[in-house]
Amino acid sequence: MKEIKKKNTAASLILLTVVVAFIAAVAFDRIHMPKFKQEFVKIEKERVAVSNKLVTATIVQERLNHVRELIFNNMDFPGQPDTVDHETQFFQFITTCVSDLKLKLVSVKPITPVTNGRVTTFGYDVEIEGDFFRFGELCAKFENNRRIVTIESFDVDLIGERDVGKTRGRNNHSTENKDIRVKMRINTYRVQKG
Repeated sequence: MKEIKKKNTAASLILLTVVVAFIAAVAFDRIHMPKFKQEFVKIEKERVAVSNKLVTATIVQERLNHVRELIFNNMDFPGQPDTVDHETQFFQFITTCVSDLKLKLVSVKPITPVTNGRVTTFGYDVEIEGDFFRFGELCAKFENNRRIVTIESFDVDLIGERDVGKTRGRNNHSTENKDIRVKMRINTYRVQKG
């Protein structure tokens, strides 16, 4: 009988210990866990802010590198020889762009460079033929070039019509597109360090 009482007492103590531990865990969860959750939310906000700053810093670094390249590609520094002359650089650039956009390069004529103070302007008379929208894409490529390229003037002439496509074996004349010829003066620049 004493053994049964001892076992019951031991079981009661174990049960009481489990109940007390459970109450302590619930109390800990109710009192301390909200603080941990607030800390976690705060740390997560800080992590997002740092990530955003890192992305912004990376973008700024890329932009600054682009500006640096623009400066070095458009400025004469003492002891900085050009491995390729200006005409060759421009001709390679324009022929690549025209080829990519499936335009026709009719002519490229260099103009005598003009120096005004520290800036030397290299002008080119360029004539191309093709689609008007591809001409717009060519202008966008000029804007993204590593050399500073400006279009001083341009003249657009309509040169003809062509069928763009056929619909179910019949000509679809409502989709006719007109080709254009563009004559433009394009300038590139070289700045001497002062």
